[in-house]
Amino acid sequence: MMTSQDSFIESFLPLGFGRNARLERIVSLFDWDRIVGLVRSFRFEGTGRPPYAALSMFKTLLLQQWYGLSDPGLEEALLDRASFRRFCGFALDAAPPDETTLCRFRNGLRKSGLGDALFAEVLDQSNRAVAIAYNPRTAAAIA
Repeated sequence: MMTSQDSFIESFLPLGFGRNARLERIVSLFDWDRIVGLVRSFRFEGTGRPPYAALSMFKTLLLQQWYGLSDPGLEEALLDRASFRRFCGFALDAAPPDETTLCRFRNGLRKSGLGDALFAEVLDQSNRAVAIAYNPRTAAAIA
C-alpha cells in the first residue's frame, strides 16, 4: 500500500482529524501497487503547473463514483472534507484539483483507454475482497 507523508499543518491537528473508517478500510483492501502499475503509463496533457499524481487523481474518480458527485461537487468535497483529501493523498495545506482539472483527467483517461482497465481492476479487487469476506476458504483459490 502506498502512503503519503503528512504536511506540516497536519502535525498540529488532533489525532483522528479527517479520519473516515470506511475509506481507511477501502485503502486496506486494495493492492494500490497494481493500480499504480496501470495508471503510471497515463500522461496528463496540458500546460500550467505540474500535474497531480495520477494515482491521487484516479482516487478522486473513485470518490466521485462512490458518492455520486458532479465535478463541481467533487471539487467542493475535496475543499471541505479532510477524509477525502487523506484518501487521495492531497495535503491539507495544498490546493486540491479544481473541477476543470478533474474533468480533463477523466476525459484523458477515457481517451487513452486506461479508464476501463483501471475501473476493471478496482472491480476485480473489490469482488475478490467480498468473496474472501464471505468465505475465507476462497482466499487460497482466488490468490
